[in-house]
Amino acid sequence: MLFLSVLLATAAGRVVGLPRPESYRRELKADIGDSEIQWSTDCAYLGYKIDSDLSYSCANFSVPLDYTDPSSNETLTLTLTKINATIQPAKGSVLFNPGGPGGRGAPFILGHSAEFLTILGGQFNLIGFDPRATGKTLRFDCLEGLSDLERVKDQPPPMVLGNSSDVALGHNFASAQSESNDCLQRAGDTVQLVGTAFVARDMARIVDTLEEDGMLRYWGLSYGTVLGATFSAMFPEKVDKVLLDGNANVQQYYAGWETQMYVDLDGTVQGFFDGCVASPDICPLAGDGETAEDVYNTVEALFTQLKYNPIAVTILNETTIVTYNDVKFFMFGNLYEPASWPTIATLLSYLVDDNPGLYVETMIQLTGNATAGNFTDGFAAIKCGDSAYRADSLADLIPFEEEIVPTSTWGGLDFGLNNMIICSSWLMNAKEVYSGDWNVETKNPLMLIGNTWDPVTPLVAAQANSALFPGSVVLQHNGYGHCSLAQPSLCTAEAIQAYFVNGTLPASGTVCQPDVPLFSNATWEDALDSISLDGTVPVKAKRDVPYGPSSEDLLEALIELSRDVPGKPVTLRSGRI
Repeated sequence: MLFLSVLLATAAGRVVGLPRPESYRRELKADIGDSEIQWSTDCAYLGYKIDSDLSYSCANFSVPLDYTDPSSNETLTLTLTKINATIQPAKGSVLFNPGGPGGRGAPFILGHSAEFLTILGGQFNLIGFDPRATGKTLRFDCLEGLSDLERVKDQPPPMVLGNSSDVALGHNFASAQSESNDCLQRAGDTVQLVGTAFVARDMARIVDTLEEDGMLRYWGLSYGTVLGATFSAMFPEKVDKVLLDGNANVQQYYAGWETQMYVDLDGTVQGFFDGCVASPDICPLAGDGETAEDVYNTVEALFTQLKYNPIAVTILNETTIVTYNDVKFFMFGNLYEPASWPTIATLLSYLVDDNPGLYVETMIQLTGNATAGNFTDGFAAIKCGDSAYRADSLADLIPFEEEIVPTSTWGGLDFGLNNMIICSSWLMNAKEVYSGDWNVETKNPLMLIGNTWDPVTPLVAAQANSALFPGSVVLQHNGYGHCSLAQPSLCTAEAIQAYFVNGTLPASGTVCQPDVPLFSNATWEDALDSISLDGTVPVKAKRDVPYGPSSEDLLEALIELSRDVPGKPVTLRSGRI
């Protein structure tokens, strides 16, 4: 604990001298950037297809490039997208961040507009934006300008899971050092301008320019909770409704010492096997009379086999190596999304049944053929630029390893050190890292949601963040997966709607149960026919909430969202997680 306190103190000392938020608004608010947002329905320049029957628009919005240099007139263009409220007059606009860091808010809100409008009762505009180092906004790419072939040649060796061999961690540390050197040489000063504090200031500019009330209404998921907490600490008087869903411990995030991250991973894995044996008709891993422990041991034996004996599969003259790293990472990534758990089980069953060819064919259909052109480095630029901790050698990480590995038998060693290794070798810092108080009374209280079994953002992190903001409340979503959207709950959705529409917080200690069981493959029609909201009243008979759509509409929206959970891990240039 002493070491963590030292890290937090170090983080507090790394901020470039900036005026306090109050003087920032006096000195900088009016003199740089757009005085209004020019919304347009001509959005072809966004570069992706917009498939929506709803009223949408987009805008380019200028903000200061460098908030630490008040004398500079350089600006940065943010990409914004907006879906109009279906009930007018709107009660304002809600900004979204889907996590990452590096998640693109602009396409995210367009892709899920109908669902989020339903959850929020149709009474708010929805605004997504691409933060710095995300999408085309101050793009950060350590191999910028190289061809796909050159990228493959010049990229560092991919990172591997920590338990894949006894030399894996050293390999990963060297790979991270190589990537950091590449980024320092090629990316220039851009990396200093993409930190979370600058994005929070960009959000303040957006809400100031919306011609509403200058107050933030916000829904942040995963890393988006760090951004929302940072904004709330920097601009507490501008907080209207801020929802932090799937919380990363914000103090540990900035310290670079995230020991809480995987404390609920084993419980999530247990839920996968419990759900499997409870639904053997949907989970082909479950044999007659087998227990969850039996199926767990079968899968663990598969992982052990793959670790020492990878499988070469040749299909149409193309050879794929099925490895421990790839298969376990695939399972881990899909633990975020219970709707995909039947798919995990099916693919693992192909390998258990000695049919690796069918596994490879199915994976190709599911994932396509990823190309070198999909590389991005925004994750490291944002997260590592914010992080206080640095290390000169792998030996420096032993204290962290001793804390993180015991938090999860299934994945503590495999996944626990990867982000730490990446950022401990990073050579660049953000120009501003929030270093003020973490005991902040906001103008209006925050609402936080923590899943009981979330593989990467545990309930204890939501409770830790709530302790930083007096008056805030944690709703416990008693479900699995990443963020509350992963396993649908009408109780949770109605609590979210009540918070945004009329400011009602759930009572302290509220626990919401999911309404779609694990391994259900449920459609919303199935759920409506079989689920009772209070144990006695069928959902179809429940009176509609007075401020929003029917429960049928709400459950349909939730099930649709559960099939595309934001913040799922992706394999980036160094295979990082």
